[in-house]
Amino acid sequence: MRENAIPINDLARWDATDLSDVTACMTKVADSGHFMRGPHTSDLEKQLGMMLEGMKVVCVANGTDALVLSLLSLGVKPGEKVVTVANAGGYATGAILSIGAIPVLVDVDLVSAQMSVTSLSIQLETHPDIRAVITTHLYGLMADMQLIRELTSAKGILLVEDCAQAIGASQHGVPAGAWGDASTFSFYPTKNLACLGDGGAVAFKNPKNADTCRRLAQYGWSERYIISNSDGFNSRLDEIQAAILVSRIQRLSQNNQVRRSIVARYVKALNEPRYMVYNDADDFVGHLAVLITPYRQSDVEMLKQANVGNGVHYPVLDQYQPAWIKHFEGVSLPNSEQLVKSIITLPCFPLMTEDEISRVCEVLESL
Repeated sequence: MRENAIPINDLARWDATDLSDVTACMTKVADSGHFMRGPHTSDLEKQLGMMLEGMKVVCVANGTDALVLSLLSLGVKPGEKVVTVANAGGYATGAILSIGAIPVLVDVDLVSAQMSVTSLSIQLETHPDIRAVITTHLYGLMADMQLIRELTSAKGILLVEDCAQAIGASQHGVPAGAWGDASTFSFYPTKNLACLGDGGAVAFKNPKNADTCRRLAQYGWSERYIISNSDGFNSRLDEIQAAILVSRIQRLSQNNQVRRSIVARYVKALNEPRYMVYNDADDFVGHLAVLITPYRQSDVEMLKQANVGNGVHYPVLDQYQPAWIKHFEGVSLPNSEQLVKSIITLPCFPLMTEDEISRVCEVLESL
């Protein structure tokens, strides 16, 4: 009889303590009758701010809104250039385009799959009018923030960290999200810190930017029903999701360690030339277990035969998205091109069983 399939993630699995806590959170908020911008949202913003070395946090409806609001709150205008990578699912590029700014794509490092400091440096010299850089910490691994921060600071360029996949990571003792002028987070159900729907947050070094963000996320109101900013829209995290996140943030570090340990097992099971996007340090939190292989087609077939779930994050580079091709004529990103043909996402989530992890390792050893 064929063994049960191992999913990339399984949101139907529950830890008993977590289920009890989540149920209690929902009941507490329902009984309170306070569903938007209440005490749980304030508590979450304070806790995230403490994680981020005192940055001012505004909770919003989702991670995509967080990216848009980060740019608007920092004062990025239509027609200004913003740098990002092309291999991270298009979320940053979409945010840039949505405010009328101009995305400038840079390549990534072949081993880490993160923004290439060399490619960034070249683009900053080629485009001296760049206004901001969005660096995405992809798959749970941080980009080289010390060098990126040095480059942007030297030229007076705004720096935004997309931490949707890296909450709880740190580099040189500085948390992911505390390096930039602003940082964004997603609490989508598959994220390391997850709610039961959409949710997001934006953090700022300058409290004035946070005040602007809070207004923009509530229709642009300066006071109730008085619209003072035409860029405003509705982007609020509801109290049920906030309460769940406050409960779950207590287990974030433990769950990140479990994710990291799963990917470490995969690393040991592999033989060259295959490798995992991984680092045995605090700057990796195992959001996704991503295998890089020159033999993707045959490796995927082996995984399927073993009933091991797999996927590709992400299959289309931004410059090839049908709606965006016109923005990126002549763009050449050789490392990104190579990686997009070589990546496989493997199962990785805190409630994986020992049997499941061992089965994945057996397949990797056989490749």
